[in-house]
Parts: sequence; structure tokens; C-alpha cells
Amino acid sequence: MLFFGFGATDIGNQRERNEDAFLVENEAGWFAVADGVGGSAGGHIACKLAIEEFKQRMTEEGNGLTDESGQRVLRGINNAIVDYGLTHLSTPNLATTFTAFVIKNDHQGYLLHAGDSRLYGFHEERGLMPLTQEHTLANEKRKQGQDFVDVESENVLVNCMGNFSMIWSEYRQIDLANYDAFLICTDGLNKMVPQPRLDQIMRGSWREPKACVTRLIDMALQLGGFDNVTAIVIKRQ
Repeated sequence: MLFFGFGATDIGNQRERNEDAFLVENEAGWFAVADGVGGSAGGHIACKLAIEEFKQRMTEEGNGLTDESGQRVLRGINNAIVDYGLTHLSTPNLATTFTAFVIKNDHQGYLLHAGDSRLYGFHEERGLMPLTQEHTLANEKRKQGQDFVDVESENVLVNCMGNFSMIWSEYRQIDLANYDAFLICTDGLNKMVPQPRLDQIMRGSWREPKACVTRLIDMALQLGGFDNVTAIVIKRQ
């Protein structure tokens, strides 16, 4: 194993059901989180479908992803969620965020991303750095130059998996040499815990992924835990 990761999820303090799911496959170098969209009837189903389909597609494709095969994986996940919704009338509107990190070798990784979950890179000197953009209405407004963005639009996704809504997806390579560790999380962490506090926790415990994940989730719960919270910390061996 070139990298080692540990992940965990918590229902939080306010939710009745956990609609997050995650994957840690250290031997394969596959790491992913999915956050079922609360406005859809089957968010808890969609997140698990995304993770299961990702694992199946990656088993077929292997780690030697190309632009074409990476997009094929993302389309496959989206189509599986849409198809499930169409064939199960009790859950017609399935949607989930999806953020995955695939490690190919000791210097090259791939990001696959749709929605507002996050991948961060961490370096001891430079700290914690977001590597994803949030596919939200608020972020689109900022790109268009709007100075004022209302709070409600921060939670409106313009792109995710399922519900015919995957308009685009981020797929790109990441140079692993620039980072000591990585953090993947759902918004129950990064919207609950300010980035300076996330950075502080990573600096103190990134070498022990299990302890680091525990500290991150505990902090989200201490600050309110209004949403499900999921985190994966990955360190270079």
C-alpha cells in the first residue's frame, strides 16, 4: 500500500437517519464519500448505490484511469441511481453527492467529483487546501461575479448524481508529491467545523488517520452536529 486511509461516519445530533456512505479500499487505493440529498425521498439509498456502483466500476476499469474511463465510471454511477429510481416507484427521486479519490501510484491520483462533498490536500507547511469546487447555486453566482450570495443558495446543488441531474462532473489528475495527506468529507464536517479548526486537527494528528478522523467527527458533533458527518483521512505510508 502506497497510502493508508481510515474512514468513519456518524448520524449526527439532529438527523433520524444516516444518509452518508463511504468507501475505504486501502489495497486498491480507492476512497469515496457520498451524501444523499435530503430533498430526495431516497437519499439513504442513493448514497449507498453510488458507493456500490463505484466499487463495481473500478473493479472493471482498474486504477489506470483515463479521461474517457473516468467519465465512464461517473456516468455509470449516475445511470445506476437514475435506473433504480425509475424501477422503484417508492423512491422515484434519488440523488446524492459523490467524491472519490483514486490512487494510481506513488505520484499520481485521480479525483472524481459531483456535488458539494470535499477533497482536501494537506501539507505540513502549507496546511489544508481544498481540491474540489462545490457544485452549488451560491458558487455559480460567485463565478458570475455576484458580490452578495444568500445563505439559502449555499445548500442548493446544481449538480449531483441521480435524478437526471448530473450535468457535469469533475475528473482530473492530482500530483500526490504536493501533499502529505488527504481529507475527504461530506458537508456535515466542513460546514460545521471552520477550516482553521480542520487545519489544526489535521496538523496535530494526520499521521494517525483513525485518531484524526475521530477528532474531526467529534469536533463536528461538539459544534452542533446538525447533519450526518463522514470523514476519511489518507496518509502517505
